[in-house]
Amino acid sequence: MDDYAYGIEVMRDLKKIMMSIRHSSQDHFKDSNLTGPQGMLIGILMHTEKMKISDLSERLCLTNSTVSGIIDRLEKQNIVERVRSDEDRRVVYVKISDEFRSEAKDRFNEMEKNIGSKISKATEEEKEVILNGLKTLEMVLSRKSIE
Repeated sequence: MDDYAYGIEVMRDLKKIMMSIRHSSQDHFKDSNLTGPQGMLIGILMHTEKMKISDLSERLCLTNSTVSGIIDRLEKQNIVERVRSDEDRRVVYVKISDEFRSEAKDRFNEMEKNIGSKISKATEEEKEVILNGLKTLEMVLSRKSIE
């Protein structure tokens, strides 16, 4: 298989994996009308008190402007809120609204257990291969081309 065909195969497999994850998360939030990126952002915030947009962008591998747009839409639904830092008023954090946090906690726990349950079917060796493979792919894709 040449490099082009191999690259296509990698992209096809990654797309299948992302679709599987997206479908699984959408099942848990179908009544909330959340998109995949919105659900991922909320998932990150469910594990923290608050985060800066730049930190969320880095974790989601999205631009600050994209994350800001996602936050705007979630803010209109009273799912998240922006709060200014007490130490530096220029710094803005994003946090899950108290109302949504209590409502969504069980759903996120269930979704995480579902994913954990699927991963638990893998042997320790398979888990190691998966993580090493993904880290290797990330490293290869981030290399600067020398042309």
